[in-house]
Amino acid sequence: MACLIIDIRDQKKEKEMAELLLKIGGVEIERAEASPNKSAKRKAGIKRPRTAKEKKFVAELRQALKEANDHVTGRKKFQPAREFLHGL
Repeated sequence: MACLIIDIRDQKKEKEMAELLLKIGGVEIERAEASPNKSAKRKAGIKRPRTAKEKKFVAELRQALKEANDHVTGRKKFQPAREFLHGL
């Protein structure tokens, strides 16, 4: 079973969407109230500044993802895991 989360801000549209989904059949609707703090922060675009450690982590993660993507697309070849482990 798959779970789909939809954020609908207009109450009228929410009712219309719920009716439409119920007409499809085989759908279960569970309503949850949105957290006002989270949505208010999201609207205001409030973010805390990243620490130096977090910035370094993000940069290393981006580099690792780029290298993995290069391997998948065939631009770069990774060392087989067995060779890597035997080298340790």
